[in-house]
Amino acid sequence: MARCIHCLRFTERPEKDHVFPDSWYPTSTPPTIQRWTAPSSPDCNRTFGQLEHDLLIRLVLSLDTSSDAARGLDERVYRSLGIDVEDSNKDKVIRDQLRAKLRSEFFPPEEVQDLPGKIPGLGPPPGQPPGPSVFIPWAGLSMMAEKIARGCEYRFQNKKRYVEHPYGVLTLSPNADELSNDPMLRFTKLIDFGPGCQVRRGFASEDPAIVRYFITIWGALHFKVLIDFQEYLDDLMKQLPKPGGVLPPINRAMQVPAYLRRYNQ
Repeated sequence: MARCIHCLRFTERPEKDHVFPDSWYPTSTPPTIQRWTAPSSPDCNRTFGQLEHDLLIRLVLSLDTSSDAARGLDERVYRSLGIDVEDSNKDKVIRDQLRAKLRSEFFPPEEVQDLPGKIPGLGPPPGQPPGPSVFIPWAGLSMMAEKIARGCEYRFQNKKRYVEHPYGVLTLSPNADELSNDPMLRFTKLIDFGPGCQVRRGFASEDPAIVRYFITIWGALHFKVLIDFQEYLDDLMKQLPKPGGVLPPINRAMQVPAYLRRYNQ
C-alpha cells in the first residue's frame, strides 16, 4: 500500500512514475544522472504517460533539437510516428492513425502568425521560415510542470512530502529573462536531471513548506511553480492575467485527459 503523489489516494498497486518523463531525457544525458521516480497510482501513471507522449510529439516538432539539451529527441519522435521504421501490420495501423490525427491539427503559418499565445522557446531557429503550426494546450504544460514539482518535493532530501491541504500548487510560465531576473533564484538549490531538465528549488525561511520551483526543459521551456497556501494561490490567480492563446476547433486540437484535470485544478 502506498500513496500517489498526484491524486493523493492510497493504492495497493503503486507504480514508479518518473519525475521528469523518461522519454523526455535527451540522448546527451550522462548515465550518472539521477532519474528520480515517485509513487503513482496505476490510473495516474497511465494517464500521465499518455499526456507525456502526446506533448512530446507536438513540442519536439516545434523545437530546435540541435542543442545538447534536446539532442536525439527528434529521432525518438520520428520513430514513434513510424517514420523510417519497419512496422508490423498492427503497429502500422496505429502509427498511421497517429500521423493522420497530427496532420489534422496542423495550421498553415499565415493562419496563426498574428494570433496570441505563442510559447516562448518554441518555433523555428532564427533565420528559418516558419512551417505549419500546432496548438499545444497550456493545461497540459501546466500539469507537467506540477508533476515535476510534486515529484521533486517527494524525493528532495528524501522528505517524501505530499503537497496537500492547506497547501496547493500553481504553475506560471515566465519567459527566460523574467526567470533569470527573479530575486529568489539566488537562494535556490539545483536539482540536476541533466541537460534536458534543470530544476532549482527555494523555500521561505519563515515556512519551509512554502516552496518555489524554477524549471527549464530542453533549454527552451521555462516554468515557475509555486507551492503555497491554497488560499494565497486562489487570491493570486484572481490577479494574474490568463495565459494568452486561442481555442482551436476541438477536432483539431490535442486533448488533455479529464481524469488529470480533476486532480490538477
